[in-house]
Amino acid sequence: MAAALRADFACGVYFVGKIWVKVKIIFGLGNPGFQYKNNRHNVGYMVVEELRKKEKIRLRRSFKFSAFLGLGKIGKSDVALVEPRTFMNNSAVCVKKILDNYKISPKDFLVVYDDVDLPLGTMRFRKKGKATHRGISFIIESLNGEEVNRLRIGIDKPGTGDLSNYVLSDFSFQEKEILKNVISKAASACIDWVNFGADFVMRNYNRKDKG
Repeated sequence: MAAALRADFACGVYFVGKIWVKVKIIFGLGNPGFQYKNNRHNVGYMVVEELRKKEKIRLRRSFKFSAFLGLGKIGKSDVALVEPRTFMNNSAVCVKKILDNYKISPKDFLVVYDDVDLPLGTMRFRKKGKATHRGISFIIESLNGEEVNRLRIGIDKPGTGDLSNYVLSDFSFQEKEILKNVISKAASACIDWVNFGADFVMRNYNRKDKG
């Protein structure tokens, strides 16, 4: 079905044959480019890649939206997976452009990103609130409202050294197994958000245990 979809959304729907279909959108934040692929700052991309594989959704380059975008289904729901290619701190440019173009309501999109304030192996889902992470804070600012579904993936804080260098560094060999587990769980949380909603995800995934 995904191959038949056209990425020319209007009013939160896309055209399949003669039917307009409502869509939910999952944004994974990160930095484009091979040199950033395995960085801590790119776990948002990693979750979208895991979703893409699990749900067999193909991502295509959209120059209009400065993103890689894939259309398909999760359960009975129609979804779009998006990786903004505008670099982390300019993610709001892509996100706002898509949301304005598609007339998406706050409850129908989710942003996934890294968070140094959470331990590696943990994640937290929130429906609204302020944020210190620049990528999501600029998105909130651009939308003039704090009602943004977000899934924060913990990457730990550096013990010493510069934070910017830390988030742009790769995970260590020892950390990669923990990362693998939490990326898989985060993808499952995204699927459950699509199928059951934000409250379900918060009840079932906002726990203190790692991985």
